[in-house]
Amino acid sequence: MNTIARSHVLIRESAAPDVRRWNGAWMHVVPRNVHRPGKTPFKSGQQHPCADTRRLWLRRSPRNISLLEHEHRELPAVHPPAITGTRTIVPNSASVHLRAPLWCTPRPPPRFSVVAPTPHSPFVVRYAMGRSSIPAALAELSNPSTTEAQVSALQNLKNEIVGHEQRKELAITHGVVTPLAGLLRSEARKGGKRRRNGTNGHGSSNFRETRRTPSDWTVEDELRFQATLVVGSLANGGPAFIAPLLEGNILPPLLEALRPSETPPKLVTTTLNSLNQIVNAVAQEKPWVDMSDTSSRASLASAVNESIYTKAAVESLAEVLFQPAGTTRVNQQIESAVRLIMRTCREDYQKKMLVEAGILDLLADKLAAVAVADDRVPANTETRQSIRDQLPRSCLPDLLEAISAIIRDSYYYTARFIYSQAIQQVFGWPKERSTATHEGSTTQSQAASWDKLIPRVQTMTSKSDPYTKSWPALGAYPSATGDSYARLPSIESLQQNSSRSVITDESESPLFIWLMYVARRGEGRERLSACWLLALLKKFGDRWPLNDPSKTTRERHFSYLIIPLVEKMIEESNPTSEQAKKANASSPAAREEMRFVLERAPLVLAELIAGNKSLQNVAVSARTLPTLIQILKKSFDVPTASSKPLWQPRSSSHEVRDPSVDPASSTLGRPGLSADLLHAYKYRESSLLALAAIAGDQDSLKKLVIEMGAATHIIEALVPYSESTEGAASSTKEGNPDAVLIAACKVTRSLSRSVNVLRTSLIDHGVAQPIFELLSHPSVKVQIAATEVITNLVLDVSPMRTEIIESGVLKTLCEQCRSANFDLRFGSLWALKHLCLGLPHAMKVQCLEELGVGWLVQVLNGEPSKPTMGTPNAAGEQVDLLNAVDEPRMDVDDEPSSEEDEDEEAMTENIPTLRQHQPRGSRYTSQTNIRDRLQQIKNDEQDGRLNSERDDIRIQEQALDFIRNFISEDKASGEMIDHLLKTFGHSRFFDLLDAKIRPKNSSLATTTPYTQTAPSTPNHWSTASHRPSSSFSASTNALNSPNWAAYPATELILATIFILVHLANGRPAHRSLLISQTSLMQHVLPIFTHPRRDVRVACAWMLLNLVWVEDHTDEAATRERAALLRQLGFEEAARMLGRDVDLDIKERAKTSIEQFAKLLGEGVWNSSAGFSSSSGRGGAAAGTSGAGVGAGAGAGANVGGGQRFGGGEGVLRRGGWGEAV
Repeated sequence: MNTIARSHVLIRESAAPDVRRWNGAWMHVVPRNVHRPGKTPFKSGQQHPCADTRRLWLRRSPRNISLLEHEHRELPAVHPPAITGTRTIVPNSASVHLRAPLWCTPRPPPRFSVVAPTPHSPFVVRYAMGRSSIPAALAELSNPSTTEAQVSALQNLKNEIVGHEQRKELAITHGVVTPLAGLLRSEARKGGKRRRNGTNGHGSSNFRETRRTPSDWTVEDELRFQATLVVGSLANGGPAFIAPLLEGNILPPLLEALRPSETPPKLVTTTLNSLNQIVNAVAQEKPWVDMSDTSSRASLASAVNESIYTKAAVESLAEVLFQPAGTTRVNQQIESAVRLIMRTCREDYQKKMLVEAGILDLLADKLAAVAVADDRVPANTETRQSIRDQLPRSCLPDLLEAISAIIRDSYYYTARFIYSQAIQQVFGWPKERSTATHEGSTTQSQAASWDKLIPRVQTMTSKSDPYTKSWPALGAYPSATGDSYARLPSIESLQQNSSRSVITDESESPLFIWLMYVARRGEGRERLSACWLLALLKKFGDRWPLNDPSKTTRERHFSYLIIPLVEKMIEESNPTSEQAKKANASSPAAREEMRFVLERAPLVLAELIAGNKSLQNVAVSARTLPTLIQILKKSFDVPTASSKPLWQPRSSSHEVRDPSVDPASSTLGRPGLSADLLHAYKYRESSLLALAAIAGDQDSLKKLVIEMGAATHIIEALVPYSESTEGAASSTKEGNPDAVLIAACKVTRSLSRSVNVLRTSLIDHGVAQPIFELLSHPSVKVQIAATEVITNLVLDVSPMRTEIIESGVLKTLCEQCRSANFDLRFGSLWALKHLCLGLPHAMKVQCLEELGVGWLVQVLNGEPSKPTMGTPNAAGEQVDLLNAVDEPRMDVDDEPSSEEDEDEEAMTENIPTLRQHQPRGSRYTSQTNIRDRLQQIKNDEQDGRLNSERDDIRIQEQALDFIRNFISEDKASGEMIDHLLKTFGHSRFFDLLDAKIRPKNSSLATTTPYTQTAPSTPNHWSTASHRPSSSFSASTNALNSPNWAAYPATELILATIFILVHLANGRPAHRSLLISQTSLMQHVLPIFTHPRRDVRVACAWMLLNLVWVEDHTDEAATRERAALLRQLGFEEAARMLGRDVDLDIKERAKTSIEQFAKLLGEGVWNSSAGFSSSSGRGGAAAGTSGAGVGAGAGAGANVGGGQRFGGGEGVLRRGGWGEAV
């Protein structure tokens, strides 16, 4: 063999000195300045029918000279010759290099050339594919001769396509998917049967790794192994290659190979890697623009998830996770399975399958095994033993992410994780930890082991702090002996002096402490994943508090220990920061981690501070807001990446296909998004969500967001995605995918809750039109998000109201009210409620006609009762024998306001609730209590009947509010009331209202049920003194106390009473008509003693309007109405309200009592004092941005010093978990 030395690097030549064989293609290579007879050199830029000279990198190889992977960005474009194959060269610096020119001879016929299609594009090496091994491999796979030959063909095919998109495309178009799927299916059946037969009678093979010798690896296993590698290589090509793989049903046989008890470990590991490659490729799928073919819109993501989330596949994943960690092979399998769950678990049904299969508990076991290594004094021998089986620390971020993916947006699954056996053993309560000590050792050091992982944070509270506990919080261990600091006085000693503040030294939960420690110890993904799980656990603690510390203590821990870490990560991941530039210029791993931090850190911040003003202020004080806006701006500056297809020798559309090849599995799908663009979309979405969380509750922060220039970029983020017709560029200017649109709508909704921002900045930037256009977006989720923004934009205080109405929003919202999606119906009806307030009469009538009286009646009647198998009992009641369950109790508000706390506590003796928190100081320290609590949380979240009734109540409340705003008028003309009564019909309308305030299962003629038999007289109270709500809970006669559990939901009662208030605010004839509804008025009377303050306020306003004298001509009619009300018992009810502790209720009731006295001759009557102005001021919808709720109360001034309520109602939408309030 001849060798030629050049630059101290040897170029080895084969038999012919001018010919080299490279991957089946022959090329001619000659070193520089070496001329041979018959060879004609060509210099740069010179055209030749065979090739064009270019400088390429060559790699020294022990057998031949191969082209080094290299990216050339400087050579001008040249015209490609007529060739039949393509080779793309990409960077690689891992080899020894020699710079040498490429030469080519005109003899034999041209087979090789180098082409630079465009400047700044990779070199493309095109060669004669007739010499490629792909056709031979495909022929062998289609018509197999022997198993060994198939293995060899798959190996050659794998070597051909790795890193070569064009060769992958060639393999797909020539039908490689069908034989691959058939091979995997047949071998999976044979392999599974063989393994099962081999392990019969060995119970240890189930959920255990069977020990195998090297001889267990058969040729059939190698065949499946090579086929799985080929599938993974094809999947790396992107979404275009996933479509034919799915059409060829390649996933089912892959998923069958996941069971460690039936499949060799090497094959299980490879299969999990290939599945992860498929999932990664699906994530790059482009958003769909043309929604005409809705069946194929989510074909990639949904098809892959539907295949993975089957019972058999999930059980296989559980079997993988059940294996004890420790060996390298098992660790790889567990890490790949965890990563697969982390990347695919999004929908509720997926989470349910994982939890039911025990995967959440298995993940908790793995996490506890990692955490116990940080416990300086493990609780018992079992936890010490788990250290040996723990995963490496590098797997911790994926474990945290997988657990977070399952428990996100689910309180029940969060509780399942917190109360899992493994978590309780490692992070148990002091009582449990002390009883589980080994050999009776002292528990002092054990108790303080977790507390010492993080700095101590003390909290200043007042003695009356409602969160002060009489028992230690979860994990509040006493300090170990020998601490370097002195303990503060006990809370009990400090509380003796009621005038002093209290410094509480309350510890966090041990689980929270360890996660905080992980966040402070780690960096990058580990830190961010720990913060993400902490944010989800914090949300659960806010909703279902138990052994948590006080709210102030937890806020201080997060303010000092967690939020600064997240803000630091946001600062460092900012694309303009020095840290980000350094990471992008270093290794690919560092670049990917920096990208992950940029995509996730703003989202974690949003989850941490949502709905918490204290934490929002901490985030703003750290100057995070300018960074977020800068990141948002940067997301629109991503360089345009060319997506123009590379040159092909002939058009694929004119290529004659083999009729034996399946067209579905041999046709490429749509190309995916570029990595840079996909990254920009992700961190744009997270930055928008962070801005929405910061601006959620305070007007000052909303104004600050606008002043820093975020409005322009928010408007840009409201533009939906649209593909260029030429398909030549992939740019952020094409629009935004659904996730970004929803995030932008959330920011806009948060900003629109400020009347100042609504009237200035949002109208200046023209937010109305893009939001209205999103109402017709193909995605229902985007429609819901846009509708929630419209709800605030159509308030009568909004200057964009007219523009939106002229755009046709009325008809659109009415159409959406008939949608099959409940959230869209609910949001649209809420928006119509706001739109109806303050409209001219003609438009109100049009709104009612578009919506339909029949539809409103159907909504108000609620869902029909489910037919049951019943039989009458001894009392004549129908009893369901097959489905005997308790009646749901839907009369409790989810989030009572602070001013109602006292009322709510007073009524707990009488009203059973859907969720009753245990009294402070109680502890769920037994397994029985934990099971009871889990069942309580599960019923509240997942009970289908409760959720259905809860949704039914929510939409009925909006329908009642729509009627309330419909009859609200600036002037008390009563025209809208007359129209409503005419369209509904008097009897049907009042029957609908009566059904919302009378006890359940009672007829129109029956009276309100009490705990004991009520008196038969019309007066529902004795002459004894009674006090409403908390004020009269001690003195109310128990015999007359209504059973509120039998009543409809409080929300429906309140909305109905407000309608009655507006009816009483109409003309005198309307008041007389209302009083004449004897059954309705009898059912209203007990509502005066309702525990909720706002209900009693509404009752006081209604009674005041009913006894009000409109003018001199109405004096006789008003006296008659007062007499009827006295006979029904309303005067005594007014006297009871006059003793209420609430000043507003007391004043309204006092005015009503004076009216009774004046009208019925029990006091000095001054006719001028009893008249109000001719009309009450119309209700103007307003909303306090802090609370998000505003009731516009129209007040008609009267000469006598009283007020008459006649206002409309408007509620500004705000963000919440699953519900806007």
